[in-house]
Amino acid sequence: MSSSIGIRVRCLASTRIWQEAQYEESDFKEREVEDEVQTTNTNKDSVGEATPEALQNGPDQVKKEHPDLEEGEVSDSGSSSSFSSDFDSGSDTRSDATDQSAVHRGGRRNVSCIQSAQLSPDGTCIFTTDYNRAFSVYPIDNDIVNEPGTRSLKPYAQFVSADPIWAFAINPNFGVNDGNTTHVLVSRRNQYISLHNALWDLSRPIDAQADIPRTGPVNISTKVSRYKLIDHLTEDVRAPTSLAYSHDGKYFYAGEQNTIAVFDLEYTDDPISKILTIPAKRNKLKGGGRGFKGYISALALSPASPTNNAGILAAGARTRHVGLYDAISGRETTHITLPGTFQGKKLRNDALSSTIGDGVSQLKWSPDGNYLYVAERMSDAILIYDVRNVSLTLGYCAGRKALTKQRLGFDVWTAGDATYGYDDVSPEIWAGGTDGKIRVWRDPCLKEGAIEADEVVDVSDAPVVASLVHPYGNLAVAASGKYEICGDDEAAEGKGQLRGGGIYPKFREWGCLDILGLGGYEPTTAEAETHGM
Repeated sequence: MSSSIGIRVRCLASTRIWQEAQYEESDFKEREVEDEVQTTNTNKDSVGEATPEALQNGPDQVKKEHPDLEEGEVSDSGSSSSFSSDFDSGSDTRSDATDQSAVHRGGRRNVSCIQSAQLSPDGTCIFTTDYNRAFSVYPIDNDIVNEPGTRSLKPYAQFVSADPIWAFAINPNFGVNDGNTTHVLVSRRNQYISLHNALWDLSRPIDAQADIPRTGPVNISTKVSRYKLIDHLTEDVRAPTSLAYSHDGKYFYAGEQNTIAVFDLEYTDDPISKILTIPAKRNKLKGGGRGFKGYISALALSPASPTNNAGILAAGARTRHVGLYDAISGRETTHITLPGTFQGKKLRNDALSSTIGDGVSQLKWSPDGNYLYVAERMSDAILIYDVRNVSLTLGYCAGRKALTKQRLGFDVWTAGDATYGYDDVSPEIWAGGTDGKIRVWRDPCLKEGAIEADEVVDVSDAPVVASLVHPYGNLAVAASGKYEICGDDEAAEGKGQLRGGGIYPKFREWGCLDILGLGGYEPTTAEAETHGM
């Protein structure tokens, strides 16, 4: 991993190490099986013709002598068999344990294409969702910065969903040492919003879990509670496309079509209120000329301020609009139409082709709450708005390399301590691209027009779907995932999990999660004391 300008980057932990270890272990087992078969054949030639019973019991005999082999790793001929996965048709027969489709050729463990990733507020855990419909929790060890090499990164906890995971949100009070705060909200297609404990298996007594040997990720599929979001006219279950907690962790917001539902965590039957992005759907003027339509694909709550402890809720839609609302009353402050959209339609403009996207994919606030950063699918830019005057875009981070339908996230990190004011705050935007690189823009809100990246770091051979910076600033997380169409000749060999076939095109998908050490980003004494280091 290298930087084109000056950031010193070192890979401290990676799921690649886990996959390589699984692959080497699988090869070792295959060689053992082959040796066993050769020995059996030699004995057969010296003794005489083998009986049909002996041929049928051959694999069972190998399994008895090699009990560490998993079911399916030995075929009827005594050699290693290949795992393959049919096209994921959306069946609900998926189990909540770690499923076998994550294993491909030779029994090698495969991390599926990561779709989204978030860092816990206390910086101890990484949460990911992937194409295999798995929600995984990876730990960040306290001593990882002292790691001389690259250690293996494996999930600590996990569950696999029968339905696609559309969104998730982490409790803002998340603390790894307090089991009452380690909660995550998850939205899945055609299901109620579910609350899970991200670190504990609630299907077993917590007191007894320490004595149970752990052979795999902790099963966190048990739901703490479920929150109903239903269309009462059709009785249809509405799964939100975005989620966000309130600052105190007592409420959460769920974005759906033309609506933001507000839930109280203590009340599961219905939202306590709803914020309509378009007040009157049937009017020709679409709400009397106010508001906007579309699925709410991103939510972000501004930091608390002396004048507004609850913050301002920003909601981005797939129709390229962003609305700002009071987090308590739900009253709209204003809404923004992104450049290149007129009367709800996207215009063709060759000069702005790299900045006009296909809908909001992520929103982030600056630490002082004055600036809002907006990212879209199929856009090379991250737009910057001063919320004190949203009539024009302040500037945009250019050259992001994100002209793809895949959702590529970004992060905002501040080099200064904002506890006693924002004079020393130096915000940075970290964003990944389809070229496997992370780009860093420093102080973008102080500049105008197209802003080129200050740093470029090469981290992966796949699109970087999330680039997260640890609160201390000395670590970063890079999550990547890729889909690759392959022909019949390429299907037999290749990287990742083979999917598709039949009437569907064959393709391979894979992902990776890396924890990176950043040179020159050591926490100050005050920051270390504040975060308990």
